[in-house]
Amino acid sequence: MFHIATSTRPAATRLSIQGQLDMTTVSALDEALTRAADSGRAVEIDLGEVDFIDGSGLSLLMNAESRARRASRELTIVAVSRNVRRLIDLTGTAPCVSPLAPMPK
Repeated sequence: MFHIATSTRPAATRLSIQGQLDMTTVSALDEALTRAADSGRAVEIDLGEVDFIDGSGLSLLMNAESRARRASRELTIVAVSRNVRRLIDLTGTAPCVSPLAPMPK
C-alpha cells in the first residue's frame, strides 16, 4: 500500500507519505513533489509512516533536495520512520537530503 496525503497551509505544502517508497511508487511522489513546488510554498515531507524505502526512494529524496536548492525553494523532511533513518544512516547520505527531523524513540 502507498498513499500520499497533501495538506496546504499559507506558508507550506505538506506531503505525508504512508507505505512503501520504492521503485514502483517513486514516480507518484515525484509528481506530488513537482505539484507542491509549483505552488510557490515551502514543501514539507512527512516520512514518519514509511515502512519500507529502497535506493530509488532515497535517490528521489536527494534529487528533490538538489532541485529545491537550485530553484531557491525550501524543502524539509519533517518526520522520518526508523526504516528511512536507518537507510540514510547506512548510506551516509544525510548531507544530501533535506534537514531531517529527529528519529522517533
